[in-house]
Amino acid sequence: MIRQATPTDFPELADIYHDASLIAHPFIDPAFVAKDKQRVQDEHLPLNESFVYEQHGEILGFISLSQDHINGLFVQVGHQHQGIGRALINHAKDRHNRLELCCFVDNYPAQRFYHAQGFDITDEKNNDRLPFDEYIMTWPG
Repeated sequence: MIRQATPTDFPELADIYHDASLIAHPFIDPAFVAKDKQRVQDEHLPLNESFVYEQHGEILGFISLSQDHINGLFVQVGHQHQGIGRALINHAKDRHNRLELCCFVDNYPAQRFYHAQGFDITDEKNNDRLPFDEYIMTWPG
């Protein structure tokens, strides 16, 4: 089941962000990810519209959006490659005619995933907080 996240979900979502980020972004210093976890919980999630994928009362993943921009898609490490990310993307597609996201240039698995969901690379930019480049990927709907 996909439902809108509530503030009581934020600590659990921050945990999912942390654990999934360590796997998805091995090029980022784990100390940065650990510190960023609190920012995600306190600043990022309250300012975004987030949806959780929940099964039997357990949150397995989430997507966060600011209007048409996907600011995060994370799935619990033990539940990846089971269609949860695809379901969350499709949930966002059902609500938007166009979606955009940033994906680290070095995150090849994510690029493949987003390409499979119909996203195309449309630009490249520097990340605002880290010394890594990102692709801007869009889904035109």
